[in-house]
Amino acid sequence: MGIDYSRALATALFDNPNAVEFVVVEAGEDFNSVASGTVDIAATLPTHSVLRDATLGVDFSPTVFFDTQGVLVRGDSGINSVEQLQETTVGVLTGTRSQQNLEDAAQRAGITLNIQTFSSQDNLFAAYDAGEIGAVSINRGVLSNRIPTLSNPGNQVILEENIGKEPLAFIVPENESEFADVVRWVVNAPIQAEFFGINSQNVNEFLDGNSDIKRFLGVSGNLGESLGIDNDFALNIIQQVGNYEEIYNRNFDETALPRNLNELMFVEPGGLVYYPPFSGSDQVSVPLVDNDNRNVLEEVLDRGFVRVGVRNDAQGLGFAEENGNLSGFDVDFGRALAASLFGDPNAVEFVIQTTGSQRFSDVANGVVDVTSRNATHNLKRDALLGVDFAPINTYDAQFVVTPTVSGITTLEQLAGGRIGVTAGTTSETRLREQLSAAGINAEVVALDNFQTIFDSYINGELDAITGDGGLIISSLLTLPVEQRSQHQPFPEVLGEEPLAMVVDENQSEWKDVVSGVTYAVYEAFELGLTSENVTAELESSDPVVRRFLGVEGNIGESLGLPNDFALNAISAVGNYSEMAERNFPGIPFDPGSVPYTEGGFLFSVPFA
Repeated sequence: MGIDYSRALATALFDNPNAVEFVVVEAGEDFNSVASGTVDIAATLPTHSVLRDATLGVDFSPTVFFDTQGVLVRGDSGINSVEQLQETTVGVLTGTRSQQNLEDAAQRAGITLNIQTFSSQDNLFAAYDAGEIGAVSINRGVLSNRIPTLSNPGNQVILEENIGKEPLAFIVPENESEFADVVRWVVNAPIQAEFFGINSQNVNEFLDGNSDIKRFLGVSGNLGESLGIDNDFALNIIQQVGNYEEIYNRNFDETALPRNLNELMFVEPGGLVYYPPFSGSDQVSVPLVDNDNRNVLEEVLDRGFVRVGVRNDAQGLGFAEENGNLSGFDVDFGRALAASLFGDPNAVEFVIQTTGSQRFSDVANGVVDVTSRNATHNLKRDALLGVDFAPINTYDAQFVVTPTVSGITTLEQLAGGRIGVTAGTTSETRLREQLSAAGINAEVVALDNFQTIFDSYINGELDAITGDGGLIISSLLTLPVEQRSQHQPFPEVLGEEPLAMVVDENQSEWKDVVSGVTYAVYEAFELGLTSENVTAELESSDPVVRRFLGVEGNIGESLGLPNDFALNAISAVGNYSEMAERNFPGIPFDPGSVPYTEGGFLFSVPFA
């Protein structure tokens, strides 16, 4: 997959899939090769972890392949589980996470292993095939492709246990946001194409598709230009390399390695593969300052508190209580940051952002250190607004809501009506595009303050409102309980809204911190850690838990934080589930908002 995606990148940059020079590097040297500038990017697809992100002088692309670490044994060995590997010599690859994951698994199982390291996959599997070692532990994708090359492929078994989660990604240079943006959207393009049903064989049939597809393929709009490449970059990638399904099937036998986690998110049967929207506006309300020479993390630590942009008019997200205190999901992320940085959830100054554009200009110009006000990650914002995005913390969608008694459930029924939306947002852009594409003559009432919009709707001055689901829910929560059911969402959403915190671009150290805190509330949920039990779990014997909470290792120190930063964050605000339940009481929990291990879409990269 790394080779195919490298050709996709060459296609996007030069309209030539062969405009790439492949440089072979030794195992573990891929990080140094990128950090030193020897290569532009590493297609070795190593595992993205918080520790690697913080210490190796590189950044990572979005996950290309969600793998897990497995153990390969001979079918006639009688070994059916990790517990039965006692005293077995297991081979692993040097410079990877495999040895640590294997040691963790052995400790949990209470067994002793003889672990032998190898400098290359060829040497590793040659030793196994010659009977010099009894097992191999490496990513399942590798095992699946190597089994047919062994002398007795029919006598091979991959144990069912997953030894570790392995989100595989490109390595890109640190603090090179423009290049990283291009890589990011090249990775996303084949995924978006599969979602649209576009592949290398039928792509030309879609050139006259709907507005979203035309924009994606470069028939209209200027998405590519925003990134500094051709507008039809996605079209060229699909023609030359294919969509995600084609890339997957070219590199793996799906009968031997089913897609599982690598299925599209929100498409049956459901997986973790996801793309932010290929959309956005290039409107900037204030000039952006070139301040790349600053170091935001140092500024925050020297100041002694973190400045966080939030809203104060949306219950459940960012809301000013009668006593003046702020509460909400977005506010909690600000307090989690403060707790991680300083051990004090109150070491934060909240800056109220009254317009949608402030979410980005405040960050880019240094007014705030981070925006934690629901902001959709899309291509144009990524490319043009001088900001980067932390990992997605809410997979939202754009809803249209109308009074139930109106019977209005489609945009067509709103012809001649008035629709309220927050100005300067993805929701406004998408609403105008879809009304125009459908030839619907409706008045778009775009205002800066959503509470004003909602009040106008409740007073009958608007026929409908549209926006992020969380924002609409927060407004409905302000109504008496008996009135909430008097409003209905359209059956179909207008588009996806992946929401994330926003940081200044070319500030990799600071982004690593914000990302680490975001992942922490996910990881805590996955590990079963809550604000109530996290202190007791300091005595856990699980090495993954102990490293996460700072009892062992130096993950926090590598980020420039106390080693117990995750402990402090979870003690202050809880895990992801606690945050959601506290801020949206009475709202049914999205069945997908559970860890991937339970069939949901919440996923944290490994910490070590």
